[in-house]
Amino acid sequence: MQPSVDSFDNVDNIRTLINAKIKYGMIYGIFTGLAFAVAAWGMDGYSLSQAHALFPWMKLVLGSVICAGLGGLAGRIAASIDKVYMALLIWLATLAIFGWLSLELPFQLVPTVTLWLKPALKGLLQFPFYPDFQTRLGIVLVWTLIIGFIVGILQLPTSESAVFSISIFGKITPVVISAILMIIAGTVVDSFNNEPFRTAITSVDSVIQYTLDHQGQTIDPQIKSQLHLSILNNIEDLVNRSRRLVVANYDSSLREVQVIVEFRNTSVECLTVYGQPSFCEKVTATAP
Repeated sequence: MQPSVDSFDNVDNIRTLINAKIKYGMIYGIFTGLAFAVAAWGMDGYSLSQAHALFPWMKLVLGSVICAGLGGLAGRIAASIDKVYMALLIWLATLAIFGWLSLELPFQLVPTVTLWLKPALKGLLQFPFYPDFQTRLGIVLVWTLIIGFIVGILQLPTSESAVFSISIFGKITPVVISAILMIIAGTVVDSFNNEPFRTAITSVDSVIQYTLDHQGQTIDPQIKSQLHLSILNNIEDLVNRSRRLVVANYDSSLREVQVIVEFRNTSVECLTVYGQPSFCEKVTATAP
């Protein structure tokens, strides 16, 4: 007995539906990963770019590529298997990687790439990975895994309704919900891991900028004390508008952060304590 035309049509329809779900799952995952990256490193990159930081967008670029790639892969695999419990496990694993990346990126990957692009900084950038950071990682993982649980539970049910939806709103709703959840997770990552470095760089840069803006002027001693302008007393002749700042070292609690300031061919090291500039001194970069 020959199969009917309707049988072939049903097989084609099922195949088309499966492909649509897989495609939507990949899109869902890509935007989920991008939302995390933008929340975790987007505002950080903007703030650093305004503070003359060296390679301010590196974390966002690297993080976006990695998170979007992993997210797209996770969403595609989860949609292909089409089991809620498997989607949950896949997204928990993916968000665990995101949590690990939130420390690995600023503390290991970015310094490695920075030294590759700027070998003159070799010997100045230390970036130790302290055992205490395991606690920091644990706290981040708690947040990311909670979000991963919700994202994993929601993907298949919400994606299926989105695939059948004929409205734009219906199609984008699952992606928007997932993005909002990831923005929450990324914001926690930013405040926990990026903020100490960002504050150190912006505080040193603000002192330099204020000094440059008021060159030749008499500054009230009280203002000078409040703004920590005295940190430049020993290097005032080196200060100029052409500069790049980068974190060089820190203690295990991130309370003390050392910042390297590159003024043309001269490097200056500044120490910040609890985000407040303490002192600066001239240093010599190790030859590559």
